[in-house]
Amino acid sequence: MIKRLFSQDDQIDFAKLSGDYNPVHLDPLKARRTCFGQPVVHGVHVLLWALDNLVSENLDYSKLTSLKTSFNRFIGVGEIVRFSLKNKDETCAEIQLLSGNEQVARIMVAYSSLLSEKFLNFPNEHPNRTQCLDRSAQQLSKVSGFLDLCLSQREAALLFPNLMRVFPSSQLAELIALTRLVGMECPGLHSIFSDLNLNFSKPSNDLAKLNYKVFSYDSRIRLLTQNVKSPGMMGTVRAFLRSPSQHQESYLELSKGVRKGEFLGQTALIIGGSRGLGEVTGKLLAAGGARVVISYFLGSEEAHSIVKEIKQGGGDAICLPFDVLSPNHLRKEDFENGWVLTHLYYFATPMISLGSKHSFSASLFQKFCDYYVSGFFNSFQTLKRLESELQGIFYPSSIAVSDHPSNMAEYVAAKSSGEAICDLLRKDNPSMNIYSPRLPQTTTDQMAFFLPVHKKDPAPLMLENLRRFSDKNNIDSGPSS
Repeated sequence: MIKRLFSQDDQIDFAKLSGDYNPVHLDPLKARRTCFGQPVVHGVHVLLWALDNLVSENLDYSKLTSLKTSFNRFIGVGEIVRFSLKNKDETCAEIQLLSGNEQVARIMVAYSSLLSEKFLNFPNEHPNRTQCLDRSAQQLSKVSGFLDLCLSQREAALLFPNLMRVFPSSQLAELIALTRLVGMECPGLHSIFSDLNLNFSKPSNDLAKLNYKVFSYDSRIRLLTQNVKSPGMMGTVRAFLRSPSQHQESYLELSKGVRKGEFLGQTALIIGGSRGLGEVTGKLLAAGGARVVISYFLGSEEAHSIVKEIKQGGGDAICLPFDVLSPNHLRKEDFENGWVLTHLYYFATPMISLGSKHSFSASLFQKFCDYYVSGFFNSFQTLKRLESELQGIFYPSSIAVSDHPSNMAEYVAAKSSGEAICDLLRKDNPSMNIYSPRLPQTTTDQMAFFLPVHKKDPAPLMLENLRRFSDKNNIDSGPSS
């Protein structure tokens, strides 16, 4: 079984070869503010790796005649992908790429022997480093243009040695240009590959260019279709236009809705407070007089920026690193001026991946449980060890636990288990206010899926729940929506 783990260094190498420097592939901090929550592998990189494996099986394959590829979901950096050759004969093959038991891509390829092939000359080895364009759906409606075909044969041979030995270099350059088209030009910054359907022929001229033109845009699913044509290739490429990163309201804006001193007396640790609901919660609590500790795992710069914003607005805040998967490193000395924690707000979450409608993934369930169950309970135990004076725990559950979406069974099961931990803690700590509301989907990065759905504004939603949580009579607060 052929398998591959794509590393961050792999992304850098492919970006240099292709010119696709979209930050979703290369910048962990910017990528975590997308719906993926992490850097993802270039789709064309995965495709070429699969073709390289195909060629390694039979070195007499020498020229592509057609190629159809559908990317069922993204592949995260650090994720193990398996190559599976389902069918093959002298002229065609079917490839499946798997992560666990899930098919992440399907590739249908046809090929033939090489007959008097004309090879293109590439004026440049590397494409010019350009800005990753940020195009709106409206701007994309009439886009057309061209890209120069480029190929560093030395670097390509390091990444795809079998392809460079067997296929015409022109075909490799044409495929590589597609990632720069989608990731940098059209749609650009907020793109993600969906599928491609290409036919190949003998190059018709010496102009090493890839021409493209937008054919249609389906606003219902944010899907862009464009026609592409180069000297030896023509077809269609489709890509989704992702939702842009969500930016929460400023501290000053949020403070307008908060009553003076309504959260006074709280010293709150907000785990996962550098973005999303955690960021909103930290700002609201500070505006109401609470002292807030913003914890982060990756977003150090973001957390420090939030603290600075709160302090400039007259609030009291600090930040510190905290890994819920390894929480025992936290010390009393980490808290400013001997602050003693009174409240825990738990917003730690992994990337929220959708599962299959027809099967249950034990590995996906375990990933969610690491954060929503073990991570939560171990964080609570760590605070007890620090002799904090916990009066309340805010554990946000999800309305999905009630609604049971068909492709979120693993997520629902883990959140339900988290609610069960809250029930256990209530029994063991009867005087403690433990609140686990089932929140609807909100406009945060963690919930920025491809399909446009109605999402609630997080600010009024969280303020309402924070007030309910802070009510002294609100003891034994089970799930609510």
